[in-house]
Amino acid sequence: MKAYILDEYDTKVFDCPAPTLADKHLRDSLAAGGDATPRMDVRFLAGGQMEVTTYSWVGVVRFSSVEIRVVPMLIVGNLRVLRMIEYAQDVRLIARLRTDRSLPAEGTDLFDLVVMLLAEETKKPIRDGLIRDYRSVEDSLDVMRGRLRIREQYLRRYGQLHRIECAFDEFDGDVPENQLLAAALRAAEPRVRDLGVRNDARVFGSIMAEVCDARTRDADWYSRTIRYGRRNTRYRPAHELAKIVLKGLALTDRIDKSTVNLASFMVDMNAVFEQFVTRLVSESLAGTNLRAHAQQTVRAVILDEESGETYSRIRPDLIIEDMTTGRTVPIDVKYKLYSDKKLSSADIYQSFVYAYAVDGYSSAPRAGLIYPSMNAKSGPALRVKPLVDAQPARIRGAGIAVAAILDALSDLDKSHVYAEIIAMIREVAGLHQESAINI
Repeated sequence: MKAYILDEYDTKVFDCPAPTLADKHLRDSLAAGGDATPRMDVRFLAGGQMEVTTYSWVGVVRFSSVEIRVVPMLIVGNLRVLRMIEYAQDVRLIARLRTDRSLPAEGTDLFDLVVMLLAEETKKPIRDGLIRDYRSVEDSLDVMRGRLRIREQYLRRYGQLHRIECAFDEFDGDVPENQLLAAALRAAEPRVRDLGVRNDARVFGSIMAEVCDARTRDADWYSRTIRYGRRNTRYRPAHELAKIVLKGLALTDRIDKSTVNLASFMVDMNAVFEQFVTRLVSESLAGTNLRAHAQQTVRAVILDEESGETYSRIRPDLIIEDMTTGRTVPIDVKYKLYSDKKLSSADIYQSFVYAYAVDGYSSAPRAGLIYPSMNAKSGPALRVKPLVDAQPARIRGAGIAVAAILDALSDLDKSHVYAEIIAMIREVAGLHQESAINI
């Protein structure tokens, strides 16, 4: 199978055999639909070629005869993707990366890398002992166990004594903590290309399957169900990797049983970057007169004139609040290549709406835009030129050098990183007061 490598927000044309019906289904699943963010746009061209356009999603897509790998150019490497998730989620994901083992597919296959780390992390709960707990079970048995389900016995087995409807508590390892690992390893094993990683996934998946039955592959269900405490906190790194696997495979996984497995595993870098920047800004502003509020909904921005009710709401990624003056400035976080090109019209319009809605009481409403960059740099400074006497709104952009910041965050002393972020936020938001005020 031919493998091609692309960066984010890239377009290239490759040679490929005629697509199968399964290839076309996978293409349609990856494409944009409605309000959904496009993972990848694929066009099968005449003459045995395909045109591929990538966006903010990175990972691997496997068609019947072609493999497309999208690598994160803006942050330089797949390991840094996991380090961003580590920092954003405050959990260690690559602590068990073995130094004596080379990265699968030369480190360009994010899926194999994540599964390798998942297998390594699964060793810990297996070695230390898997969690066992009581769970409620209802079953038909040959002998009485627990309590009799009188209603079910009467309705289902009236006059029968050879089967008894029982309700009892079973003490075993069939709990969500183990089910999540089993589900991820089972989903990953047939799709992994690296033989060593596949063998590890098969071995540890078999061990987990012996103690539990993975009833669902819905990562969100496990997130809602599992609550971490003293007993299960050791599972959390493996769980985060397992959820990355299940979420990455959830939308676009397709299997053509007559030929080979077709699969896509993709991670939305826009969401990862937003979570990373949110925590970075919040930690940096601690101890200053500024506070960061994430995903705060602003109501009553656009009203229905007839009913007077809210017609639409806005939710900036960040709202920076000056605790001294009470002023608030919205900041949007975009994983786009704005260090080398102009801001898109859609993002400009959105930022100006944020400025008037959140900072509209200021004499000069402002909004900010943060994006990744190879080097830290100030972005464009824009303003609306009013045609009439009105308050001119301003937008200020800034690029974050993600790779350099990730390397600096590994130092014990992070004060220089925080100072750089504080200066950037004050410049973007136009809040230049003294930053050493303790609240």
